[in-house]
Amino acid sequence: MKIFVAFYSKSGTTKRVAEEIAGVLTKKKHAVKLHEIVPVENLKAARYPKDGKGIRLAEPILELASFDFVFVGTPVWGFCPASPTLTFLRQLKGVKGKPFALFSTCTGLPGTTIKRMANILATKGAKIGESLTVKSIFELDRDAVNSIRKFAENALLKVP
Repeated sequence: MKIFVAFYSKSGTTKRVAEEIAGVLTKKKHAVKLHEIVPVENLKAARYPKDGKGIRLAEPILELASFDFVFVGTPVWGFCPASPTLTFLRQLKGVKGKPFALFSTCTGLPGTTIKRMANILATKGAKIGESLTVKSIFELDRDAVNSIRKFAENALLKVP
């Protein structure tokens, strides 16, 4: 399968989760494109518009038609997806009928993060499958890494 793994990461935790997912999928002989969501302006979290509107991304959004499966990850900001992730999801093209797995990272409560991401994608006709929230304060411990690996493998088995 050709798989797209997109993520936004401010502190590096979400990036580590995305890299772990990509590593699992690559070992399973899938072609993986890892894509970091990068806003043009690197602001503190509180300075971004909460709804994600008006944020310019450094790279144009890729057309997803050539990918078989998509993972998207975000840190949790105020019980919601990070603003740059919202911008990215709204700009995605070629989503209709595409299977997605969603993941988030947080130190506290995830709130409605996954639900909000899923709602944006569902309105575009995406098929939402597995989701995972990784709670971590500093480093990913062995249990977190194991849950990430299982998530990556199971998401492909349970294609919606």
